[in-house]
Amino acid sequence: MSAFEWIHALLRQQKGMISSSHRDFCNHAVIVAQAMNHGNHVMARTSVITFHVLETTYEQYLRLASLLAANDCITDAIEALPISPHYSFDPETLYSAIDGQTFGVERPTVKARHSSKYFGRGKGMVAYTLLCNHIPINGYLIGTNDYEAHHVFDIWYRNTSEVKLTAITGDMHSINKANFAILHWFGLRFEPHFTDLNRQLQELYCIRDPSAYKKGLIQPAGQIDRDLIIREKINLDRIVATLGLKEMTQGTLVRKLCTYTMTNPTRQALFEYDRLVRSIYTLKYLRDPQLERNIRRSQNRIESYHQLRAAVAKVGGKKELTGKNDIETDISNQCGRLISNAIVYYNSAILSRLLERLEAEGNARGIESLARISPVAWQHILLNGHYTFQSSNEIIDLDTLVVE
Repeated sequence: MSAFEWIHALLRQQKGMISSSHRDFCNHAVIVAQAMNHGNHVMARTSVITFHVLETTYEQYLRLASLLAANDCITDAIEALPISPHYSFDPETLYSAIDGQTFGVERPTVKARHSSKYFGRGKGMVAYTLLCNHIPINGYLIGTNDYEAHHVFDIWYRNTSEVKLTAITGDMHSINKANFAILHWFGLRFEPHFTDLNRQLQELYCIRDPSAYKKGLIQPAGQIDRDLIIREKINLDRIVATLGLKEMTQGTLVRKLCTYTMTNPTRQALFEYDRLVRSIYTLKYLRDPQLERNIRRSQNRIESYHQLRAAVAKVGGKKELTGKNDIETDISNQCGRLISNAIVYYNSAILSRLLERLEAEGNARGIESLARISPVAWQHILLNGHYTFQSSNEIIDLDTLVVE
């Protein structure tokens, strides 16, 4: 079975998502062409669908909103599989991870920027992704000039899938002077990975007078102005309401705050509250080795997903996004996430069927080993080749795959 055939069969299994019509086949072909960087010309040569049909389908039916809805559909389906709870390494916490991945662009756009480190003389963007238990539940494009930390709240709060997170991890690029405070206000635990612990000790602040900690092993860098936070509570509440109503993105809010003077009380109060939450988290990070291991494992998962996403994009050549403008490059990125989601679902469905078999046999050791197998794998999938389109209602027989 070719890559396109099993992707089509997989998507058809979702309830009411796709029907077996000629237009649907054309839609799938265009999605694969965009995700794998083939383009409609190459897809026309490697399939039975002509170029003008693919081009017409792309112009008339491929929409960003539809791709986001399709990604949410598969995301929710993966979360509902029996194997999904076994990927949580903490039963009380559903960890997620955020990180950016650079992609070149086929043509220069408004959002694309130069970066000699990643693109040489060309331009590119960053695909910012929110991952939970190997599932890319949300993602969008930002410019390489954008600071990733300014999008941490937005990518979580604007998630439209049914997956509800309790903690979000990230690298040092996810930290700024407001994220700890903002995510704490909305009930989400922000747990970034610290690379230099000695440097983080310089970010520890206390409520009481610092002289009270002279006999301690760790000395605070300063005292938090609690009275300022109390005085500015009304303005801080307005910031929370603005973000909660989605009237403004986090990036816009932070940029506006940074235009204020250093002595602005609202800006100072927000940064003071962030110091408070960050100091508490830093102490927990230093005292709990298991917390550090969980965060590191969560970050390793999004790096594995980036390898899958890059493999999908490189099928047709370079690791880049197609499109003549920002909207078309967003569509190309969501097509890539959709194909990656389909691969994760395909692997998770096989593992879920194997899990049911092991549970029926009472094989506890096998179940424990199964939970360590990542669904982010593509070596057993033929992503390239000649794509065939047929209207048979054949469904993937997972039981046969498990037996084999």
